[in-house]
Amino acid sequence: MKIVQFGLHYSPNVGDGIITECLRDAVLRLKPGVDFQSIDLSGRTGFGDVMVPNRALALKVLGWLPAAIRGRVVMGRLNAMLDRIEPQWHELLADADLALVGGGQIFSDADLNFCTKISRAAKVLRANNVPTAIYAAGVSQNWSPKGAALFMDLFSTDLRAVGLRDQRSVSAWQDQTGHHSPVPILTRDPGLLAAQCYGPPDRAGDEIGLCITAPSILHYHADRGVAGTGAGGLKFFADLAQALVANGHKLRLFCNGAAEDRAALKQIAAMPAISACIANRTIRCADPPETPAALASILASCAAVVAHRMHACIVAYSYGVPVVGLGWDRKMDSFLASVDRSDWLVGSEQASAPQVADLVGAALAAGVDPVVHARVLAEARQAVATILSCAD
Repeated sequence: MKIVQFGLHYSPNVGDGIITECLRDAVLRLKPGVDFQSIDLSGRTGFGDVMVPNRALALKVLGWLPAAIRGRVVMGRLNAMLDRIEPQWHELLADADLALVGGGQIFSDADLNFCTKISRAAKVLRANNVPTAIYAAGVSQNWSPKGAALFMDLFSTDLRAVGLRDQRSVSAWQDQTGHHSPVPILTRDPGLLAAQCYGPPDRAGDEIGLCITAPSILHYHADRGVAGTGAGGLKFFADLAQALVANGHKLRLFCNGAAEDRAALKQIAAMPAISACIANRTIRCADPPETPAALASILASCAAVVAHRMHACIVAYSYGVPVVGLGWDRKMDSFLASVDRSDWLVGSEQASAPQVADLVGAALAAGVDPVVHARVLAEARQAVATILSCAD
């Protein structure tokens, strides 16, 4: 049996790659010997591939343009790239028994980016007549008419299941596609199986993990106010780090690997107050992860994690590590609600560093409900078995 997954395996934000690696591991546990291949929707073929040089500047320039022009610019550049790599997709799909589209928040219309990529994937799937299922995908309520038309090209394939990772995504899908068949079902994010995929941590940690995300990225993709950052940018993270240390915690600063996040982490570490804490060893900085496994190792060894990045929270939760999610995109709200942790969401843009630090301490004291945790992970494993049945 051959399965091909369309996702973001080699994204510089290696949290995206965790989705692919955990899915592959879960599939092979259920069906040993399966030939599992992944296609990176952005054309990357390995970790470290850079498809958009100086991405921060590119996003800044796009932000200055009217939405309609941004979409045309993005589509033009993407179609040129997709023309080059489409033959490779045909080759991989020629003898596939099942194609999986997802997971991740790929049904989001940010300047027609994912819309264009998924439409091209649908064309190749249709040409090769491959049974197809959407799996553990997130859906944003932001589709333009053009974006909706591109996404709905998937309905021209042999689409056998639509598996979405939370109830908000199900509602957004139905609102924007109508009530097409197949009816969407809930399939949990495979990142919840990280502990099964990567194994136990090297050591039990006593540090709070603070995930640093570049404010420019948060604001560009946000569908709501960005919790905590306000007008202060990186200052919020520095203030939160100091508040956590003041509350008696040891701290580990880390990022998910994207170039903008690496730069932000470096800037924070160089701030005088933070560098002083690094010198006295109350704060450590993790090396930016180059692979999904490296990120999982960081998260598994934390005592608690606070992050805007959703897969930092998902992987930490997989390991039973208490998480506090910082809101910016409603996918964070949806994930925390789906694991009964809405009380540990910081939704206010104006939330102060001391308030967040206190909430992190409370989350650490409360721990993770073992009954809910076991149920959630069992549902994630069952979702893989359910979606594999689409090849029968």
